[in-house]
Amino acid sequence: MTQNAWPAGVIARYLTDAGKALADPTITVDLSEDPECSGVLGGGVCRGCESTFDASGYVGRDLRTGRHWAQEHAETCRALPKPA
Repeated sequence: MTQNAWPAGVIARYLTDAGKALADPTITVDLSEDPECSGVLGGGVCRGCESTFDASGYVGRDLRTGRHWAQEHAETCRALPKPA
């Protein structure tokens, strides 16, 4: 599998189930840190189904909570991104 550069601002990246099955390193769940406050989650998004951390129901904004959501989502997401 080819390694690609992460998008600007991404601090953690999780390969989704669909990404693993298709060997596509672009179908990921990405987390970004709040640029104003170190250690605080700025956001999270799935590149397959477009689910976001904000819509997940998790209350905490710390990176640990964000990583938990991202890992959990990536392990089960089988969605493919919409073609451009």
